[in-house]
Amino acid sequence: MPFYRALFGIVCFLSTFLLGDLLNAEEVRPPLPKFYLNGRPAPVTVQDLSGLSTRPLRILVQRNNRARQTEFIQTYAIGVKAGDALTAELTVPSPGVRATIYKIIREKKGPRYLSMPFSAYFAEPDVSLYEEQIGDFKEEVFVVIFEKVQSPEEMNVQIRYFQDQVRQLVLASYKTNLMLSSLKFKMKEFGENGTKKFFERDAQLLVDRLSHPQQIFLIRLWRADD
Repeated sequence: MPFYRALFGIVCFLSTFLLGDLLNAEEVRPPLPKFYLNGRPAPVTVQDLSGLSTRPLRILVQRNNRARQTEFIQTYAIGVKAGDALTAELTVPSPGVRATIYKIIREKKGPRYLSMPFSAYFAEPDVSLYEEQIGDFKEEVFVVIFEKVQSPEEMNVQIRYFQDQVRQLVLASYKTNLMLSSLKFKMKEFGENGTKKFFERDAQLLVDRLSHPQQIFLIRLWRADD
């Protein structure tokens, strides 16, 4: 009997620590940022991806969500007007997280551009604001990414690419295959001399290059004044 009591005690002792490790291992994922237009809460809706033209993006979202068995990539939409003051409130609920915003914009005239207007490391849980004055755009999309990292110096290759220089990429086109099951971006660095060559990047590769990603939000802005 003493042997079994001792064994039971050891099991209980180890179980307590193992349960604690399991609970700590569960990530507290960042919620969808809160958006405000001119100081008031913005109406955010789920972006429909059921059409044929959105099939490549839909497959990308479904593939990654299925692989992680969670709503890892989520898509939303917000109606805005030119001149609106847009504020995004990013909540980071756990320590050691980098939040990054990539922005795709196409103005009324001119090409489509990709930039990284915001990236910050949070050593502790915190809330941060991103603000923008809405211009006369044709299309605009925010890609908000939260990654679990160990230090401010830990950055994925995409963040380093934009931070090495203040870069802006010309996003010439989106490409897919005959089955509409892949999504690629044709891009080049924006430069006055126009000598930069175009290159392609697969959207799945860009996701795979992230550092321990927790959550990705795609937010499309649409013109409410058209």
